[in-house]
Amino acid sequence: MNRPDQYLGRSGGAGVGYGMGASIGAALAHKGSGKLCVDLQADGDMLYTPSALWTAAHHQIPLLVVMHNNRSYWNSEEHAEELAHVRKRPVENAPIGTMIREPNVDFAKLAQSFALHGEGPIEDPREIRPAVQRALKVVKDQGTLALVDVVCQMR
Repeated sequence: MNRPDQYLGRSGGAGVGYGMGASIGAALAHKGSGKLCVDLQADGDMLYTPSALWTAAHHQIPLLVVMHNNRSYWNSEEHAEELAHVRKRPVENAPIGTMIREPNVDFAKLAQSFALHGEGPIEDPREIRPAVQRALKVVKDQGTLALVDVVCQMR
């Protein structure tokens, strides 16, 4: 990636909730150009702007979204673990307020609730390729957003 129109990320603001809106904007800008826009979307980031899916559906914006679903605001959880060690507090408390589990968010169903294509949640790595291929076909053939929810380990 060596051109400005090939990568959107690390805007400098480091704000949570940037990814989906920025990706939809990029996909809208490239709509009809034949270019494929892909959003590698973090789960916690997505939870700040789920209504962006409505915008993508309403305006028929072609975008392939692959969810990085580690069921956590991991950056915050990792920071809480470090602080627990430094302050000699229980590390087991680090996930409080940072985990996105119990219940787990089903991002595929969230996409489907906006009449968009949603696949997953996928936990078996062998299922990722076929799911992405199906989603890619939807983006190319129907010109709409398709989301693949991939459950990942923390790090």
